[in-house]
Amino acid sequence: MPYVSRDLIRLTDDHAEAALALEQETADAAVGSADTATTALVRRMLTAWVAAFGSPDAEAGDPGIVRRLLASARAAVRRILGQLAVRAGNVLTAVLPDAVALGVRQAGETIAAAAGRPRRASEVRPGRELAAAVGRVAEMVRERRDRALALLHPERVSRWSDVLAGLGAARAAVAAVRAQAALVVHTGANDGGRAVADAAGLGRLWVAEADACVNCLAYAGRIAPVGTGFPGGLSWDPRQRRTGVPAVQGPPLHPNCRCRAIPWSVRWTPSGIPFPEAVQREADRAIGYGRARASESRAARVRAARELLRTGEDLLPDVEARARAASHERPVPGRRIDPGAP
Repeated sequence: MPYVSRDLIRLTDDHAEAALALEQETADAAVGSADTATTALVRRMLTAWVAAFGSPDAEAGDPGIVRRLLASARAAVRRILGQLAVRAGNVLTAVLPDAVALGVRQAGETIAAAAGRPRRASEVRPGRELAAAVGRVAEMVRERRDRALALLHPERVSRWSDVLAGLGAARAAVAAVRAQAALVVHTGANDGGRAVADAAGLGRLWVAEADACVNCLAYAGRIAPVGTGFPGGLSWDPRQRRTGVPAVQGPPLHPNCRCRAIPWSVRWTPSGIPFPEAVQREADRAIGYGRARASESRAARVRAARELLRTGEDLLPDVEARARAASHERPVPGRRIDPGAP
């Protein structure tokens, strides 16, 4: 029975939302009270600084007061981040099987929807790389703790801004834990999906997240044959392309990447536009709109929009119009080429 791309888009959107919900739940559990505790510590130290020296802009006065304030801050940082390292490691270890199982179940649902036949779920265990990612979380927290403690040394503090820099380094540990939770959940889900695809003798199709970066969008719609990876070094931004780099096994391509690689076969029959083409069109739209995400520069999106105009043909009218506006260029005649080509 032919599949309908629109139905598969809805399914992959639902799958992405489920993975995102697990990520959020995991991150909140891993962080625990550390976020509120570090925020409260900043407020408490600011109040103490103003009480001691008159204002946040005042120079530190009595060195003895400074030492006492910093001793209190350093003790709190050790306590908060020590608890965070243990808690985060335990939570991420516990969620590993759930993340992989989510990917296995969703891969089965994708096969059933695209091929018209159910796929029996199999048990897949987390791999070594995924377990190693969990093991790194405690080290990441300790690195930020040590940096915070170094910045909060009396010899390095003369103003409130110096104290705030040290406390900011401590707060960075919370952000690092959230990022690692995202990496673990989405890596686990993709690992589960890859195991199902390999067992079924299927390739995998890269589906980019809605606000993907210019690198991930270069992979959207690509199919990796069974048992292989995707070509490395792709990007819609010519300056970010790399040649001669190893293949990537799939998403996540970078921290905070929420792309998916779903089981796929070119033998599956579409009703209307093929799903890989629909995925690529969405990527073209994202490039054409030229909206930069927080982790990338506006210049990268402008270069990507220009590249889309230079290499694209049969672009949808609204995509081409948006790309022109984003790139500030006239349309350039050309043909679509591989976005990974040099």
